[in-house]
Amino acid sequence: MIASRKDWVNMFNTIKEAVNWIERQVKFKPKTDLTRMHLATKLLGNPEKDYQIIHVGGTNGKGSVCSYLSSVLVKHKKVGTYTSPYIIKFNERIKIDLEMITDEELLTEINEIYEFNERYFELYEERLSFFELVTLIAFKYFSKKKVEVVVLEVGIGGLLDATNVVQADLAIITTIGLDHIEQLGNTLESIAKNKLGIVKDNTPLITSADKSLYPQFKAHCDAVKVPLYMIDSEEIEVVSNNPLRFYHDGTIFETPLLGLHQAINATVAITAIEYLYPEIPQSDIADGIKHTQWPGRFEVMNNDPLIILDGAHNENGITALVDSLRAYYPNRKKHILFCAMADKDTKIMLKLVSSIADSVYVTHFDYKRVLDLDQLLDQTPHTNKKAFVNPIEAIEEMVATFKEDVIVITGSLYFVSFVRPYLLEKK
Repeated sequence: MIASRKDWVNMFNTIKEAVNWIERQVKFKPKTDLTRMHLATKLLGNPEKDYQIIHVGGTNGKGSVCSYLSSVLVKHKKVGTYTSPYIIKFNERIKIDLEMITDEELLTEINEIYEFNERYFELYEERLSFFELVTLIAFKYFSKKKVEVVVLEVGIGGLLDATNVVQADLAIITTIGLDHIEQLGNTLESIAKNKLGIVKDNTPLITSADKSLYPQFKAHCDAVKVPLYMIDSEEIEVVSNNPLRFYHDGTIFETPLLGLHQAINATVAITAIEYLYPEIPQSDIADGIKHTQWPGRFEVMNNDPLIILDGAHNENGITALVDSLRAYYPNRKKHILFCAMADKDTKIMLKLVSSIADSVYVTHFDYKRVLDLDQLLDQTPHTNKKAFVNPIEAIEEMVATFKEDVIVITGSLYFVSFVRPYLLEKK
């Protein structure tokens, strides 16, 4: 266990110092198993065993599903939510009853995990990674606050993700797409195998993954003797686009989150709630879905001109964005501002956005993983393209030039997080 506060002196005095320290830690460490996390959770007294867990993995849609689940569950349970990355501030990663952990509480937790990391080093001669540390903070904080259920989002993959030390009451896998291929493999089957790592004994699975993967999913669930519930996106009937309304078991549900894929994400969440908590009235489920908030995902930031912010950051996400733009704005010109990380398949992403765009602007910002601006421009197949060193200047030019059109800012959640405060100020 962590020593009591009287036994050591705070390393950090301000939340800024604390967050700067934890964000400087190695993001992910190479591993072939979860020994580090198992040792760490045991030293903490296994706080992850103190509540029910819904474990949410997949390539795209994880965050939206987590938001839907928490928005419904908060009416009946004390609910913790753990997601990543963040859009507005670091505290978003850890929420209780939809409220972010406060700066004061987060400062305490980071000071304690700093001390824990040093003691871990004394015992095992290595320190924990960024994601391991933040996950441990969440486990411990949720236990301290006596939550009843935790909606736990997987970081990368599943099998070797730091969150996968838990024994979940239910697993959810949203979509399977080609992302993080260096860590997970370069085929859908290899990625699916990794993500299926969260499905263990006594952990039923709900998934909206492509039907072509059904045999692989069925074989895995049969091997660990758990039920499998496949949601076929083709069977979801959308009633209207804006607001987005869709049928589920004969009832019309409505979500404020735009994008046709949100009907699938909401259906996954509804199915999970109905399975795990059949006592929750359908009216409460519908109300929770209707009031879900999830910034940075097909988020309308302005209407004059129309500016849409979307954190799509891989082929699947961009495809969903393009499909939604076609459905929502078939007769309006569209202009894209794009920035992405260097480890993404930016060529295919730029090809997809170029297919529906009247112009494509590329840019970058001060973040170590951002792809070089010249490379982004070279990879853009659109004939009407332009590069901007400063994304704010790009936005200002687009707003001044395309007053009657649709401006879409996309390519990275980190980029969305960077520009969103500016757009909020201009509202």
